[in-house]
Amino acid sequence: MIVVILFISIGALCIYGLYRFFNPFGKEVNKELSDSYYYTRDKEGIIYSPMGNWFELGKDEMEVDMQTFQVLARDYAKDKDQAYFKSRAINNEIDLASFEVLLGYTPIDKNHVYELNDNYYHIGTKDIKALKILEGADAKTFTQISFDFAKDKNFVYQNYKRNDSLDVASFDEINSHFCKDQKGVYYYSYGNPPRKIEEANIAEIVSLTNYYIRDNTNVYFYVGYKNSERFDKVVAIPFKNSNEIGFFEDKGLIKIDDQIYYQSSIIENVDIATFKEIEAGYTKDKNAVYFLGKVIEGADTNTFKYNTSSYTFSDKNHRYEIGKIVKSKK
Repeated sequence: MIVVILFISIGALCIYGLYRFFNPFGKEVNKELSDSYYYTRDKEGIIYSPMGNWFELGKDEMEVDMQTFQVLARDYAKDKDQAYFKSRAINNEIDLASFEVLLGYTPIDKNHVYELNDNYYHIGTKDIKALKILEGADAKTFTQISFDFAKDKNFVYQNYKRNDSLDVASFDEINSHFCKDQKGVYYYSYGNPPRKIEEANIAEIVSLTNYYIRDNTNVYFYVGYKNSERFDKVVAIPFKNSNEIGFFEDKGLIKIDDQIYYQSSIIENVDIATFKEIEAGYTKDKNAVYFLGKVIEGADTNTFKYNTSSYTFSDKNHRYEIGKIVKSKK
């Protein structure tokens, strides 16, 4: 066994040594902003390599002005002559001096707000522009709120599309799935218009996690699938004590007062004091083992466990897959 471990260790060191030897670049140009722009080993050039993974994703040596080259975001940079998306010069007429990238997502200069025309522009050969103007956006007042939302003095924008139904003055993002304005509270997802939650009390809304919010009476969250079928609804569950709301690693689980819910359905007869997560949808308490909120009949709660070495679930009698017995140990 010792010989095997030693052999594996030496092999790993050899592979790492070869990787370091053939590694074509030095340090990141600006580690805080990008993990994809690197100096060459002699520090006389710039290399673009997505996430530094040159071995699998490749690399491109860039022709830049080294004295003025600066990283703007993960995939954007500029020097005194031009701006770049990944490794290729941006071929739009932009105001280079004021050109920047908001929150790493949205290119902007003093005249226009832009969106990327094609994420593969840097490796393409077609005669297309790298960027297109976000029509109607006011560059002087435009702010990027998050990956999904931005606004200027006139409008709210969601994923680069103007949303005329949202009130720009009062709009605010609650968390990465909910937002609000003076007219209501909304659930949103990428590329889909916000859905108003009719019963939500705007004045009392509080973010609990990125997936849950509450007001003074209900907890609100989105359920995409329920009992393996498409559900696609925002549900509201009333609570009595906000201090008795609890969360788990599995986002489908939530504790509200003296009940535990999975995908908005109560797990019946659960013992809250001993309830705990195991892995991959399995939970248990002192009385039963559950899979996706349903009792696994016959499972032994005292010995049920996740076996990290074999990635299997078992108790003293059986092995389980997707909540069902697949093999007896006897």
